[in-house]
Amino acid sequence: MNRILVALDVDGVLGDFETHWRQCAEEVLGRGIPRVNEDHHLRTRYALTGQEYDAVWCAFHEDRWADMPLYDHASELVLALEDLGCTVWAVTMINERHEAARAESLGGLIPAGRIVCVGDNAPASAKVAVLRDLGAVAFLEDHPANANAALGTVSLSVLLDRGYLGLEAPEYGVTVIDDVMDFPVLVENLLKRTGRAA
Repeated sequence: MNRILVALDVDGVLGDFETHWRQCAEEVLGRGIPRVNEDHHLRTRYALTGQEYDAVWCAFHEDRWADMPLYDHASELVLALEDLGCTVWAVTMINERHEAARAESLGGLIPAGRIVCVGDNAPASAKVAVLRDLGAVAFLEDHPANANAALGTVSLSVLLDRGYLGLEAPEYGVTVIDDVMDFPVLVENLLKRTGRAA
């Protein structure tokens, strides 16, 4: 059977990046850092100085990618997609040097051979190029710029809305959800509409 390829972002979708990053920041800075607003940019969200922010990222890049915890829903999400006959890939915006650490953090949920790292601060077009090369039919992302850019490349571009401020608005055609488990339902509906349901 010709399997349907679906791509997922990792940070904020499968992995609890924010909690992990904040814990690292508290260890590095030696104090609690309460969230002061819902801004997407971590420096603003936690009211850090530029020097503090850089120090946290330096420590995080050293050894924190590998032990980032998965959300409770991560396994359920991937298994639900696989039950639909999908092959699940991770397309993640971190540097390629962290690819092994990313695979370790996913704990085999998505095999290492199906994890693509497009680079730190890569433009949205980098993820889109991967989606195009893979032939992905659906994509789940928590950053509107990436979901917007995927329109026209995948049949179903879905934004998991985390409620962050300071980001561009989702464009017409991007499906917005606030419960990650709505994504398999959307994929199933797509497959039924296109006659590709298992």
